[in-house]
Amino acid sequence: MTDNTTFDDLFDHQPDEQQRPRKKKRVWRKVLVILLIIVILGVLGVGLYVWNVGRSFDNNANKLSDEQVFGKEKSGNAEDGGTNILLLGSDESMKDVDVNDSRGLRSDTIMVMHLPNDGGSVQIMSIPRDTWVDVEGHGKAKINSALSYGGLPLAVTTVSDFIGTDLDHVAIIDFEGFKALTDSLGGVTVNSEQAFEKNGYSFTQGENVLNGDEALTFVRERKQFKDGDFQRARNQQAFIRGLTNEIISADTLSNPKKIQDMVKNFAPYMYVDSGLDAKYISGTAFNMRDVRPTDIEFFTAPVAGVGTSPDGQSIVNVDEDELKKVQDAFTNDTVGDYVENAPEAHL
Repeated sequence: MTDNTTFDDLFDHQPDEQQRPRKKKRVWRKVLVILLIIVILGVLGVGLYVWNVGRSFDNNANKLSDEQVFGKEKSGNAEDGGTNILLLGSDESMKDVDVNDSRGLRSDTIMVMHLPNDGGSVQIMSIPRDTWVDVEGHGKAKINSALSYGGLPLAVTTVSDFIGTDLDHVAIIDFEGFKALTDSLGGVTVNSEQAFEKNGYSFTQGENVLNGDEALTFVRERKQFKDGDFQRARNQQAFIRGLTNEIISADTLSNPKKIQDMVKNFAPYMYVDSGLDAKYISGTAFNMRDVRPTDIEFFTAPVAGVGTSPDGQSIVNVDEDELKKVQDAFTNDTVGDYVENAPEAHL
């Protein structure tokens, strides 16, 4: 099993020459979108309170129509292959983003969360933003350019083609939500592999209790480390583990009001498709009632190193043979088996 999820920007490159000018407050960029997973897991084990928590999410999250997200009305969720949720992110406030006109923007955080039908685990695949793929109507391009070329519907289609099956839900979150969730829990204890300083904050080797601003600095820093993005990825993993442990703890799960307030504070920073509602969350929570932090598995999309496109862009190449295995796993609801036996890394 791979434990090197690279999240939003494993590769930091200059903007593409073909990229359209972007307004400062309308840039979809780096974010720890995996927090949606934690919110869903946060309602596990709450029993009779699950429905109320789901309703709180439903009443406070920002809902997008099927046409805005998928380009058409959805007929329903696929069940045979499990559930796949596309997670996109922004470090700009989502209230400043026109979701009806996302062309010209880039989705620099792309992750797919897979919920197996048996409800026994969760798998999360991170897709590097510069992954060189087929984008319908535009030939080969970076996967994050799909949002720029055709808005959310084309981004959804492109990622669906990449994993070889349908996406059932889509969620977008910004960093304000990240900080709000951290602070709503009274801070998160994170085990840091290295000591470092950034933005006036000091992080010691070992355990650190972080508030929202400190946590944001911790998960974003890379220049302090010899292996840059790889250490940042490990720090992000460490934070996720700490956050998950905090939410799925006796103190949290035994306090329905704390969970209710957590979701209420966090949900306003989320934009989700209309199907990701109270009914879905409560049903998912019941089905996943036995999931624990150790059942959340991370892996990276099968890539084969960096390269250069015919027009001179720096890109991430796809390991096509391994991708076929990933697509089979998503199609057949065997992603957990794939992760358990996957190569350690493709980079």
